[in-house]
Amino acid sequence: MKKYLFLILALSFCGIASAQKENEGAKNNRRPNMERAMEEIQSRKIAFFTKALDLSSEEAKVFWPVYDECEKAMNAARREVRKSAKALQDACKEGKSDEEIRSLADTYYANVERVSSLQKLHYYEYQKVLPVKKAAMVRMVEERFVNNLIREWKKQPQR
Repeated sequence: MKKYLFLILALSFCGIASAQKENEGAKNNRRPNMERAMEEIQSRKIAFFTKALDLSSEEAKVFWPVYDECEKAMNAARREVRKSAKALQDACKEGKSDEEIRSLADTYYANVERVSSLQKLHYYEYQKVLPVKKAAMVRMVEERFVNNLIREWKKQPQR
């Protein structure tokens, strides 16, 4: 989960940093820069995955639509994890009853399990369009890509 938080931070930092650099003093113009940064990261991700998984053009053509759909589901599940984690944390800080905290904790852990089961389900979806070795590597390639982004972000000079 920490990796996902770091990815979100890294993506946010990239967009904000580029917006500040290109549009100093123009606070209302950050959205296009954030979108540009996200597009750049997406194109780098495609290149990284294509190389790491050694995708042929035919494999890439069928893999990316499946991957994109799986990624949408994962992002929604991760949002639910974050939302339930915040609710649980707030309830603990506010001194809610044990029963309320137990219910929120159950929701949080159910959401965490959902993320895990989606990863396994997506592995099976990838097997439908990729050889088993490549399908098995998708998750690890994702982690390597995120780690590379984090390393690059850490190397950027502080502004």
